[in-house]
Amino acid sequence: MRSSLLPLAALVLLSACAIRGGPELDQSAIPAAPDGWASWQNASAVQTGAADSSRITNDGWVAEFADPELDAAIREAFAQNRNLQSVLAQLRAARAAMRVSRADLFPRVDLSATATDAENASTVYDGEFSASWEADIWGRNLALARAGNADARAAAAEFAAARQALAASVTQAWYDRSAARISLALAEDDLDRRRDTLRITNARFRAGLASRLDVRLAQVAVSNSEDRLEAAIRTSRNAARALEVLTGRYPSGQALGAEDLIEPPALPGVAAPVAVLSGRPDLIAAEARVDAAGLRATDARHAMFPQLTLRFDATTRSGSFGDLFDPGTYIDAISAGLLQPLFRGGALLAEAERQGELARSALFTYAEQVLGAFQEVEDRLDAEATLERQVTATAKAAEDARAAVGLTRSRYINGRSTIFDLINAQTTAIAAETRAIEARRARIENRVNLHLALGDEPFPADSAQQVAVR
Repeated sequence: MRSSLLPLAALVLLSACAIRGGPELDQSAIPAAPDGWASWQNASAVQTGAADSSRITNDGWVAEFADPELDAAIREAFAQNRNLQSVLAQLRAARAAMRVSRADLFPRVDLSATATDAENASTVYDGEFSASWEADIWGRNLALARAGNADARAAAAEFAAARQALAASVTQAWYDRSAARISLALAEDDLDRRRDTLRITNARFRAGLASRLDVRLAQVAVSNSEDRLEAAIRTSRNAARALEVLTGRYPSGQALGAEDLIEPPALPGVAAPVAVLSGRPDLIAAEARVDAAGLRATDARHAMFPQLTLRFDATTRSGSFGDLFDPGTYIDAISAGLLQPLFRGGALLAEAERQGELARSALFTYAEQVLGAFQEVEDRLDAEATLERQVTATAKAAEDARAAVGLTRSRYINGRSTIFDLINAQTTAIAAETRAIEARRARIENRVNLHLALGDEPFPADSAQQVAVR
């Protein structure tokens, strides 16, 4: 008995000599989560521990905007957006691949039947029933099955990330359309002001109080304003079409978006950095990819170990078709085989090294994504305060610029200011008003991107608005 085990021991020894060990993944490459955000001074509003995870999955940040039509647009996008449907199909494919990867854990059973009808001979029927199973001694098949499961987890997380990104994109497009419509109204008002200036200048010219140059300058200002109006019309229609495409509609340019650019409410709280690591879907997906790569590296190393296969075969040959269904006519055979790879031109070792390096690459990619996620949150938190001050400053500047236009117009009518003063005042006013609109739009965009960077869900997890993944 002992001598019969020597060949097996020799094979195991040979395979062990070929193994150099698995990929030594340096976990220190992953940056540690700090205790709090450097750009968020309100430490009392930073949530930590288990409460963070609950908030990330149940908060529903869309409710901040208190716009039922925005809610409906996001739900429509979840149902109709083609890109999201594509990601969902990839998720279902990954889950199917996971089931495929589990198949090698079970025996393989095949049944075949043939009929041979030779000239001047009776018909001969052949039947074969076979079953085989590779004993998973080293856990290779289990590693591949677990890798498939990790891929499916990554695909599910990527779908969640795509959903969050789509909700953010729809919200931004919703308010981009509003900003474009407000800018269009501003361009129309500016054109009215410029035409009013031209009318006044023509009257002064007829009265001998203005030169022909003044008339020309006023006309140039009108033409420039008409140019801005056409650009604003185009921008407004493009914003409508962008919103329509996101919600799965034909881009006809008819979508309205928000009625106004709202002021986002104060943040009730901000998830701690450690909660972002555990709750942000793209990081969950990247971490699962690391797991899958490590498991495939394990499988590649174990490919150099002996493989034990058990097999059962049953065959029959008869001139009667009915004998194919009679178990008594079959000849049975049970066999076991042991395969030890000895020489493959270095292919197995190279594959193990390749899979190991892919695992390291996945780890460093994950580490870089963690740093990027931290940067995104810090950038958005920092912008929360600066954009709030910008909105205030630009609103004050726009108000003062409008008042300056009124004063300069009165002075121009009375001959106390030149046409240059009035045109400059009007140009300054539309620039200040445009900047005020942009600051308000940028503040909304930053708030949406902050929720996206934190991994916040757009709707509560128990809401009927959530998309079911089948």
